Amino acid sequence: MNAPTTDLAALAQALITSRHSVSPKRLVAPGPDAAQLQAMVEAAGCAPDHELLRPWRLIRIAPGQRAALADVFEQSLLERWAEASESSRSQAREKAFRAPELLLAIARLQPAHADVPDAERYIALGAALQNLLLAAHGMGYAAMLTSGQSLKARHFAQAFGLADGEQPSCFVSIGTPTQVKQRTRPSAHELMSDWAPGGLP
Repeated sequence: MNAPTTDLAALAQALITSRHSVSPKRLVAPGPDAAQLQAMVEAAGCAPDHELLRPWRLIRIAPGQRAALADVFEQSLLERWAEASESSRSQAREKAFRAPELLLAIARLQPAHADVPDAERYIALGAALQNLLLAAHGMGYAAMLTSGQSLKARHFAQAFGLADGEQPSCFVSIGTPTQVKQRTRPSAHELMSDWAPGGLP
């Protein structure tokens, strides 16, 4: 293996193993600028894409749109819990104002393709999001993927103008971390085993 390839492998390994998710509550300004965000999204676009279907897309919620997002969160809560307390409604709204940069990741399950099932499309989205997270980490930012019950609400889909076959998967919060909690990583032997054909029926 030549030196440049070795250096690149070491850099990739260091980038991947040093990344940690950081709660949106602990992400503050500054967030990425327009050029940095574009680079993150282009990194996401380098993920595997069988048959070039582009089975995902991202929606940016600008800082000036957070109050509107808070309305969506509150209405989505009331859709599933009409008697929600003022405290619960306030908590739902507050989530819209966390982290300086916020994206919504959408899985695109249409048009159908015999060789690309839904599971593969979600895998492609996951790979794209990991690329984005690593790009953000490499620029000195932190990020986290979050979901929640709101994403399942009819009001939520309507508010974002989602088409048939589009499924909101998660939010991506990006910003400067105020705290990073390290967590223990699983070892390779915990994640991988050798195939044992003799164990088959």
